[in-house]
Amino acid sequence: MKSLKRVTLVMLCVVFLLMAFGVQAFAAEKYKFVFICHGGEENTFWATVYKGMVDAAKELEVDAVMFRPTTEGNLNQQMAHFKAVLAQNPDGIITTIPHPTMFDDVVQQAIDKGIPVICSNTDDPEGPNGNARLSYIGQDLEIAGYNLAKSMSKYFPRGGRVHVLIGVEGPGLVWAEQRARGMIRFLDEYGATYEKLDITMDMAVEQSRILAYLKAHPETDAILDVGGLGPTAAARVLKNLGKRPGEIPVGGFDLLPALLSAIKEGYVQETVDQQPYLQGYIPIMQLYLMKMYGFSAWDVNTGNAIVDKNNAAQVERLSKQRIR
Repeated sequence: MKSLKRVTLVMLCVVFLLMAFGVQAFAAEKYKFVFICHGGEENTFWATVYKGMVDAAKELEVDAVMFRPTTEGNLNQQMAHFKAVLAQNPDGIITTIPHPTMFDDVVQQAIDKGIPVICSNTDDPEGPNGNARLSYIGQDLEIAGYNLAKSMSKYFPRGGRVHVLIGVEGPGLVWAEQRARGMIRFLDEYGATYEKLDITMDMAVEQSRILAYLKAHPETDAILDVGGLGPTAAARVLKNLGKRPGEIPVGGFDLLPALLSAIKEGYVQETVDQQPYLQGYIPIMQLYLMKMYGFSAWDVNTGNAIVDKNNAAQVERLSKQRIR
């Protein structure tokens, strides 16, 4: 009888141990999240987004990986990444939506499979009405364009007609067109004339086209750009033309190292920081909370912080740490 009790006790201990190990194994299983974006491998902006993603994943003890195209804005490669990821059934997907319709079907396919999809950095122009993504983490692009133009207007000449060149690095892409739309809305209110110019995302081409435009339109009073490469290109052109710092004010977006240097030199007056670290960090946090506790997704405007000569040095230090 005692022997039977001993055997029963041992068996019960084994069962409890197996149960305990099973619970631990389940608890130790990591969620797997994937970030798919349009930002090329050479674009340093995305290194900050990546750091935010990695920091959040480390703190929450989840797996996270980012897929980027080899060249900036290669949407076909981004789509190929998305389809490949979809076949792997991750626990959650983060994606940019740089085209108004191209990613509608694949996002819906993910949602139908029970994979939550969060949009970061660049949203469908119609928001949730245009794409099934669950939330948007990023800058309100049109408002950001409006605010930059409004802030830059203090540098416009007074007492006459103002003409502004709007440099568009990615014609047709959501982020570029929405920022340009916001700029135009303010410039219409201000009573300025303006012209949009396709300057591409190639620095040499950008400089060539800006130079040609300024020679053909000497009445240009200011240059606004929807990205970060264009202001840097404009600064180089103005410097080579022998223009004084601030003679033709320049404004743009993001915190590329060369752009911050141009601000300190005075050839670029302002840039808007959309705080990309948060665009990597917050989506991982959201997906974790959704999977772990059943929270719903929520939109976050990551900011429209103006950076100028007064705070460029401080921001530059943080930028080197991939925090700003």
